Amino acid sequence: MKAVVLNAEWAPREGVTVKPEDEARRWAVNASQIYRNPSASLETLDDPGDPAPDEVILKVGACGICGSDVHMFETDEEDYVILPYHLATPVVTGHEFSGKVVAVGSDVRDFSEGDLVTAEEIQWCGECEACRGGYWNQCSFIEDLGFTINGGFAEYVRVKAKYCWSLNDVLERYGDETTALEVGAMSEPVSVAYEGMFTRSGGFLPGGAVAVFGGGPIGLASVALAKAAGASKIFCFEPLEERRGLAEKLGATHGVDPTQTDVAEYVAEETKGAGVSMAVECSGNFPAVMQSIEGSLGIGGKVAVVGMDPRPATLNFIDHQLKAASVYGTVGHSGSWDFPNVIKLMASGQIDMHHAITRRFPLADLVEAVDETKTRVDGKILVKPVM
Repeated sequence: MKAVVLNAEWAPREGVTVKPEDEARRWAVNASQIYRNPSASLETLDDPGDPAPDEVILKVGACGICGSDVHMFETDEEDYVILPYHLATPVVTGHEFSGKVVAVGSDVRDFSEGDLVTAEEIQWCGECEACRGGYWNQCSFIEDLGFTINGGFAEYVRVKAKYCWSLNDVLERYGDETTALEVGAMSEPVSVAYEGMFTRSGGFLPGGAVAVFGGGPIGLASVALAKAAGASKIFCFEPLEERRGLAEKLGATHGVDPTQTDVAEYVAEETKGAGVSMAVECSGNFPAVMQSIEGSLGIGGKVAVVGMDPRPATLNFIDHQLKAASVYGTVGHSGSWDFPNVIKLMASGQIDMHHAITRRFPLADLVEAVDETKTRVDGKILVKPVM
């Protein structure tokens, strides 16, 4: 089968300690401290063969390019990747995918050949203390599709059935496989937003105002979820006009360029001084936005930190104390019904993430697609083995 394989040089920075078992597997807890000089190539790999008893084999229909995929290719001044997350190369990248089941393991009960499915990127063990306490995204023995084990930028992908979710209801809504698979590939980024906004931080009361900082794919998903949850005003603070337009299509009532606006003053004026019930950080630019986030919060406001940025940012804790505000760190999308609830919202028409898809590339053009994603003008760019 054809697949895009990422390679990079294993070169821990001076002073970084690596466990011997991680070095043996080339498994980096924080890739930005370990891997440099990344490269990608389209390769011919062995077909997946028969699934293990607990696995399914999927023929990939679509796979989205995430900011994390871009960070695997982007490097700093010392040529280290800027991804502050797990990575083990060589690896087939891509974790936002959907596909059709073409083979089913002997112990699999919930799926049959021909089903359309998507899968969780985070492969939790279910046995460690974190998992047993309900923190699947913080699993002590975590593996990540497209990061540490082969993912979806390929013609086929092998996945344990327990991480898969059916898209058959999405197919019923849209009526054709192509659209259902494209929308289904959006399940992962929408579930990341859902985890931060609702599972981790507990959501907001319908009628409250929501501010989303960053209009990339997860920011757009946050806008759509805020609308579905009954926000009265939805601010999307995004410098690029193209992305502000997409946000407004998905439900933003105010698309605003934060580089040309005093965010706190604007929110205060538009909410008559009440501020927002929830701010969702999706820009991955903490130093630039945290002061604006604090200034926009209302009494009892919540901050869901969904974007990732290894740089420190200053928090003015007195603001949080006086407003009884809360900040929630969040990563991932596993457990607590994130995926099934997102899929139900898609199947019911409460959210329509097809509006967020702006371009499609064949698998052979992945590097070009990543370069296009780096411009941060598009919504979601999909890579498809068959165009």
